[in-house]
Amino acid sequence: MFHGRLCLIALWAAYPLLAQLELDPESEQGRKAVVAFDSFWNDPQAGKLACTITHFNPALDYGLRIWTGFQVAISAAEFDGKPDRSSAVVFRVIPSEGPAKPKYLWLPFEVPGKYPEGADLRKLELRMGGGFYVGQGKYSVEWLMADGKGRRCKAAWKLTANFKAVSPTVPPGTVQALGNEIWPGFPALAPGTKASHATIFLHAAPVWPRRVVTKLSPWDRQILLSSLNSLLRDANFTSACVVVFDLERRNVIYREAVFDRRSMRRLIRQLAAVDLSTIDMATLKNGPSPKDFLEEMLRTEVKDPTQSDAFVFVGPTWRAGPKLPPIDPALREALPKTWFLAFTPPAYPSDGDSVTSLVKSAKGKVIPIYRPSDLADGIRSLNARQ
Repeated sequence: MFHGRLCLIALWAAYPLLAQLELDPESEQGRKAVVAFDSFWNDPQAGKLACTITHFNPALDYGLRIWTGFQVAISAAEFDGKPDRSSAVVFRVIPSEGPAKPKYLWLPFEVPGKYPEGADLRKLELRMGGGFYVGQGKYSVEWLMADGKGRRCKAAWKLTANFKAVSPTVPPGTVQALGNEIWPGFPALAPGTKASHATIFLHAAPVWPRRVVTKLSPWDRQILLSSLNSLLRDANFTSACVVVFDLERRNVIYREAVFDRRSMRRLIRQLAAVDLSTIDMATLKNGPSPKDFLEEMLRTEVKDPTQSDAFVFVGPTWRAGPKLPPIDPALREALPKTWFLAFTPPAYPSDGDSVTSLVKSAKGKVIPIYRPSDLADGIRSLNARQ
């Protein structure tokens, strides 16, 4: 039984850079992993690893795919403050109907070895989330985590995906791993085609309101990434610079001047690492203010040698700062056409945040996004005005 656990976590050494791996049951390594999963799942002598699993109901993302997922929380005290690079999550998703076979997916769970000095490990939680796509139908999920000491945490649940009002892109009764849908990059510019460069500002903030925010949830990341994926794919741009910012902390956390397929993979890892739990007191006390930060970010991009034909903000309105006074007139004149694809909760005002007031002051267009179809309409509107 202990050998089964070793087969599962050995995948970490073989694939150290992957965020999620789909196991092929037809391959030799995949067959061993499936046997190990069944063995460890049913092992009555496996040690207990205390964890809390939260699973998310199926939801339609902004690429018209049905996404569902989970989040696991484990006390840092479970690992005695020591690093563990051998922990891993393996889960099996079983369609209840149709010819599709169970899908096995694997994720690493890297336990850090450094914590704040004097921290009570019992009060620190390690969190990790994941997900996958499904087609219409019913499914069973069997979820298992193993650590380097042979301990196990497991959970099982059922889910139903039923979105009859739309036509999701994943076939019914089908399971797909995250990553298969990743934007393939801009195609080569055909002869005679006019180049169109965009700078896209992605606000790394929770999309929908909630009381406690320490990380971007798996669903937050899915909405932001699937929206960016759709924008890059469907807007009439031939190249893009992507800037990811955190307005509360007045921080640019990622910038890629020439965004391509490999950049998207780096961005996925970057968003998973975003920490929203603390704000530097010096920032709150001494600034910069939201207005100064946003204007300086825009000035930096205006000065970039690769001139943009459009600035496009993507993000929520509820965490986008206070309403701002008009922007600097000289900056306004220097800006290209500007848009804000604004995720707007129905109960929140649509014009009371920093990014909305900034874009309106720049004579740009704010497009409220309430549901996936609104994003598609917004991108069509953007294309019509280019």
